[in-house]
Amino acid sequence: MKILKLQFKNINSLKGEHEVDFTQPPFVQNNLFAITGPTGSGKTTLLDVISLALFDMVPRLGSVKNSDIIKKGAILTRNQSEAYAEVTYSCTLGEFRSRWEISTARTGNLRDYEMLISEIATDSSLDLKKSEVPAKNEELIGLNYEQFIKSVVLAQGDFAKFLQVPKKERGALLEKITGTGIYRELGRLAFLKYNELEKDVSEQKIKIKTHEEQLIPEEEYKQKYSLAESQKAKKQELVKKLDLLQLQIKDKENLTKLLDAKQELLEQQEKNKVQWQDFQEEKGLALQKHLELQSFTEEIHQWKNDTKQLIHFEDKKEEIEEKLRKLNIEIQENKTQFLTVFGLEITENNFQESLTNYKQKLRTLYQKRGSILSEYKGLGKNIGLELKEFQIELNIQNPFETLQQVESFIQQNKKELESLKTRYSFTESTSVELEQEKIQLQLKKIRTAEKSLLEIQEVTKELDKLSKEIALNTDAIKDFPSQIEDLEQQEKLLSAQLEAKENAQKVSDLQKKLEDYRQDLAADMPCPLCGSKEHPFATHLPATENDLELTIKKLRTHLKKCQQQLTKISVQLAEATKKNKQLESSISQQKKQLKTKRENYQTTYSEQLNLWKERSFEDLEDELNTKYKALQAFGKLHQQEIQLEKNRKALLDLSELLTQGTTVKDEIKAHYHGKDFETEISNLEQSYLKAHQSIAQLQENKQENLNALNKLEAQHESRSTHLLGHLTQLKYSSIAEAIKNLLSHSLVSQYQEEKQRLKNLEISLETRLKESHKQEEILNEKVVERPLKELKTKLETLQNQLQKLEEELLELQRILKNQDEYQSRIAQLKEKISEQLKRNKRWEILRNLIGDSTGNKFNDYAQDLTLSQLLMLANKRLALLTDRYKMDKPLADEDDSLVAIDEHMGGQRRSVKTLSGGETFLLSLALALALSDFASRNVEINSLFIDEGFGTLDPETLDQTLDTLEVLQAKSSKMIGVISHVASLKERIATQIQLSQNGQGYSSLKVV
Repeated sequence: MKILKLQFKNINSLKGEHEVDFTQPPFVQNNLFAITGPTGSGKTTLLDVISLALFDMVPRLGSVKNSDIIKKGAILTRNQSEAYAEVTYSCTLGEFRSRWEISTARTGNLRDYEMLISEIATDSSLDLKKSEVPAKNEELIGLNYEQFIKSVVLAQGDFAKFLQVPKKERGALLEKITGTGIYRELGRLAFLKYNELEKDVSEQKIKIKTHEEQLIPEEEYKQKYSLAESQKAKKQELVKKLDLLQLQIKDKENLTKLLDAKQELLEQQEKNKVQWQDFQEEKGLALQKHLELQSFTEEIHQWKNDTKQLIHFEDKKEEIEEKLRKLNIEIQENKTQFLTVFGLEITENNFQESLTNYKQKLRTLYQKRGSILSEYKGLGKNIGLELKEFQIELNIQNPFETLQQVESFIQQNKKELESLKTRYSFTESTSVELEQEKIQLQLKKIRTAEKSLLEIQEVTKELDKLSKEIALNTDAIKDFPSQIEDLEQQEKLLSAQLEAKENAQKVSDLQKKLEDYRQDLAADMPCPLCGSKEHPFATHLPATENDLELTIKKLRTHLKKCQQQLTKISVQLAEATKKNKQLESSISQQKKQLKTKRENYQTTYSEQLNLWKERSFEDLEDELNTKYKALQAFGKLHQQEIQLEKNRKALLDLSELLTQGTTVKDEIKAHYHGKDFETEISNLEQSYLKAHQSIAQLQENKQENLNALNKLEAQHESRSTHLLGHLTQLKYSSIAEAIKNLLSHSLVSQYQEEKQRLKNLEISLETRLKESHKQEEILNEKVVERPLKELKTKLETLQNQLQKLEEELLELQRILKNQDEYQSRIAQLKEKISEQLKRNKRWEILRNLIGDSTGNKFNDYAQDLTLSQLLMLANKRLALLTDRYKMDKPLADEDDSLVAIDEHMGGQRRSVKTLSGGETFLLSLALALALSDFASRNVEINSLFIDEGFGTLDPETLDQTLDTLEVLQAKSSKMIGVISHVASLKERIATQIQLSQNGQGYSSLKVV
């Protein structure tokens, strides 16, 4: 993962929009850069921008909330209404841009933040909710927020503290730095899990004890069991007695009920006799008379139907007469309408011939009028469309008015044409297209010439610029050769001095005295003279100062600086010389190009140059454009003249069609006075014919109705004579009198059903009385002589005894059942405990190995392994910074802080508390780089920011540290940013992001 670009606006003290592009110079040439500025200028704001855009979090606040922005004044620059942070980065899946932004609503309240990710290759946003963006960045980069901060941003303060704290605090700090707190949680969870399982077992044992307390002794259980069996036998005997007694009571009660039912049947029988007598008196006689007439019912019904038919035919006869009268009136009205509307006098004999001739004549006139109207509308539509171009509206009702407007427009058009002819010398034979083509060619030539002249001017300006640049470069390097010569002489002198001093040092080492060897003795190291590891006379030595070693050290430092300065000036001289050669080559090419362009310009436009000297290109173009537009207008007016003349003739034709149509319309009005000829003539014709057809049909119906009426009257007279002869024998004087005694079918059915019901009820009551008598005899034989009350008293006594017995038995059964259930539960719990103990065994082992209430046991073990791995990685990094020290864990008898092994002192183990500030910084930097390696061991991290700590280093160590960072950058292609305000570091690192403060609390950013 590598940071490619930062873009942000109004973040912390950096007001306005800012951009840092690591893919552009000077970062392309120098991937080691410094972020410099005074305290509070916003150096760490750049790191905030990265973490905010990727994870919506910053190291100083954690997750960013609107309340933090408002109350703490964080993130959003003071007095600003919007902010954004955007980072572009590359990873294994491609290049992506992640953005975080926030703004203020009109009300002054902050809106909720927004986040999105865009893929650079497709320039499209990924379809994600804002809450999903941090997780997506984590997936693309391969690091979560905590890992990212520890891998990319190395804060020296935590590691300097880590070096010196006691073991207990070091474990907590290591846990915080590496994010390995999970081991503490695992140890604590293992402890809690086992305790929880043990608690379950204890609870099960308590339940067993509780159930055992509820059990009764075994002897008591057997006694109660025997008593329960005895009670069951007594209960069965009592139940038998109760069943017999209940049967006797039931027979006694049944006999009483039977006697009551028998009495009720007798009462119903008497009541039925009374109802039968009432029926005979009220309905029996009417039913008898109806039955006497039943043989003549069909004939009476036929007589009644004949009477209804006679009435119907009489009514129909009157209806036909009325319709015939109305139709004759309608025919007379039709004849009158033919005369008034169409001017036709018709009779029944000449109707069809007169109507046919009239319709043919009128249809011919309408057809002619339609043809004229169609032609008139078509011609009018075409004229109207053509006149719209001249903004003339056709008056379709009065084309003469439109004709006058067209003639007026023609006159005006002729005036404008004459004006153009006079001004530009146009004639009737002037070809507009040909003249326009000539103007276009002239314009093209002028524009090409103008472009060529501008190119010549641009080349001239570029030549001046290149010449000035060569002069500046030459002036800047004129002193470099003399400086190089001085530095080379200085280098030779320093080298000679250093060689002489080193030779002197070698001679001095060979001439060491006994006192010198005493000073070199070290604990646990053999003496170079006697070989002993114990040196009792090597303590409390007087302090000595080796001036020769200090002189050699200073000479080496001066020589190194001289060589660096010589290399720097030599490289600058070579680059400037190379650049001047390139510029001289460019000037030569530009001069050739300028000469060629001037010659081409003179040759191509030799004829026009004299004319163009007097007038500008702009004036010439304006003149030609004006003439071009005049030609366009001339051509348009000429076309309009032709079109207007054509329209004028068409309007004359339209007026003639209007006159013809008016003549035909007047002729139609002379023969027809209606509005819709076809509809009115058709409706009237159909009405007249329909009326005549209806009269013929009614005459036929009238005769049929008369014949049927005469036939029905004869039939009715015959049937009346025959039926009355039979009814006279039954003492009826007329047919109507007999009809009165006939009952309806439903009433006859009702009377007959009621008569049958009363007979059936009498039979049923008689049968039930006989059956009741037999049952009474049977029950009398079975019933005991004891009174019913005495039997019930005895029953109640036995039921009470049974209830008491059942209660005693139920209590015994409850006790026995509880005993069985408790024993079953105890057995189940014991089995469950046995299985639980087997499962708990592995948790017990885990608790014993890693578990405790605080989680320290497993955490200490894990942190010790982590520390060993971290120190191994740190020592690899430290070897690049210094060959003197290695780091190690303290031994049992040593101080709790980490140990520095001093290789220059024969591997002496020293507490890091005894190190100087610069030495402490080197160790903490090595640890920081090791943690970056540790956190990103599965992900390649190509961007690194080191925060502060360089101020504690002496110049030589600072140079060595920066050399190591340059080596690290070169080997790994990492982009390394150093955050510091050390002046010498600013001088050593050329590429810088400089931050400065102004008087209003804002800061500005500049890349140099």
